[in-house]
Amino acid sequence: MSYRDEQQALMLEVATLERENQRLQAELAEAEQRFKGLLSGEYEQRRKTVRKSCVMCTGNLLPVAIVAGHDVRNPLPLKMSTLRFGSPEGGFTASAPVRSYACGTCGYIHNFIDMDLGDLGGTLGEVG
Repeated sequence: MSYRDEQQALMLEVATLERENQRLQAELAEAEQRFKGLLSGEYEQRRKTVRKSCVMCTGNLLPVAIVAGHDVRNPLPLKMSTLRFGSPEGGFTASAPVRSYACGTCGYIHNFIDMDLGDLGGTLGEVG
């Protein structure tokens, strides 16, 4: 083989390797896009199930009752106002129950204001 033949063979091999490199880069970019899509889907699913896992240790959340009052047989459920300045007479005009969950692993208590109207029968309870 002469010098010119070797040079042409090397140039052909370099061109083949460059095409292969471009193909692999395109596949890598496509795989990265799929991975980002999977991550965003997983993040969205985790965001939707935030009540089901502890934000401190990712343990399981168990429902607990946190109530007010001294009478153990007739506890007062906790509610929080949903309208700050809604009534000219003062006082609360609407409220939502406070839901509590305790982590089964670390014991951290998570409190949520339950603004879901499905649990309340479609209307917010009146407090006077």
